[in-house]
Amino acid sequence: MRKAFVLLWAEISVENWKKSFEEGIRPDRSPYGYHYLEESGFDVFYSQSVNENYLSRIIRKSISRIFRADLVHAVRNIRGMAKADYIFTHTDRETFSVLLLRTVFPWLIKGKTVCQIIWSPDLLKQQSKFGARILGAVLRKADLVITLSSQNQDWLNQLDSRINARSVKFGICHDSFSAEELPAVRDDSALRILAIGNDEHRDWKTFCAALSEARDVRIRVLSRTFKKSVASYPDDWEIESANSLAEVKDAYAWADLVVVPLKSNMHASGITCVLEAAFLGVPVIAANTGGLTDYFDEGEIMYYETGSAESLGSQVRKFATDVSARRSYQRAAFYRARNETLTSKNYIDQQVSLILARDAIGGT
Repeated sequence: MRKAFVLLWAEISVENWKKSFEEGIRPDRSPYGYHYLEESGFDVFYSQSVNENYLSRIIRKSISRIFRADLVHAVRNIRGMAKADYIFTHTDRETFSVLLLRTVFPWLIKGKTVCQIIWSPDLLKQQSKFGARILGAVLRKADLVITLSSQNQDWLNQLDSRINARSVKFGICHDSFSAEELPAVRDDSALRILAIGNDEHRDWKTFCAALSEARDVRIRVLSRTFKKSVASYPDDWEIESANSLAEVKDAYAWADLVVVPLKSNMHASGITCVLEAAFLGVPVIAANTGGLTDYFDEGEIMYYETGSAESLGSQVRKFATDVSARRSYQRAAFYRARNETLTSKNYIDQQVSLILARDAIGGT
């Protein structure tokens, strides 16, 4: 049986993750569904986290910031990687860690590398060409580079044609986010608008500028970063954070509309929230950026011009006054998500298909 080693970020304990899943806190049995590798004939092992003291954590994170790679965490798990036929990474820091270690210890780390890249193209396209060249030199060493959008794939292929970059469709656990039938579209009260997200590409300033003066709406935000990102917001907005899967699903059930405000990016930022809303039958307005159109067309998600409060406000007003439009977008996104199987299992299955295709033609 082929052995797969999944290098997760240092703070993740798979055992604790499984426990949280069983308690209804996490949506999937493993982070991002990597346990589905087992169904494709892999014996799956995960990186081990370590209980660090303050000093060791500071040292590890300092090295990680310098090299943009969590080398200490990777070295701690080098024995597991040495036994693997395939090594999977999920974020850029783990990707760089594996590839740097394999460069230094090629006789020790012999497994094929399936490395995901998310944020680095966004960071480096705005910085020096030297940094981009370093990125290209590192990623050439990966057997397969996974991206979540065609924009990231195209940027990497243009950076260096020797990078074997392939985009796959991200997915979520359908068992945790699913509606057997479309919920009714409410039209008898103020429009309930929900926004969820914590990452740095959430554009909360545009969100506030677009909706602070909106009438006949109720605003609810689930975010740990919102208050740090904006100077002020209306007193009647509900700002909170969710601590369990049930709380997140309750918020979607409350909402008439989900807004995903995003800064310009290439890595499909916001796609988790968009997928959750689509599977649960809540219509979505999102910034037209990051390659979200790889997943949903303009007739399935209502897009607004990235960074434009005027455009976002206009789209919200359209949904507020046109119930039939809400119903149309709700239905279109719901069936697109289901019919295209935008699930965590399919996300892993796509990577396996790329691996097997590469192996079949003798890729190394």
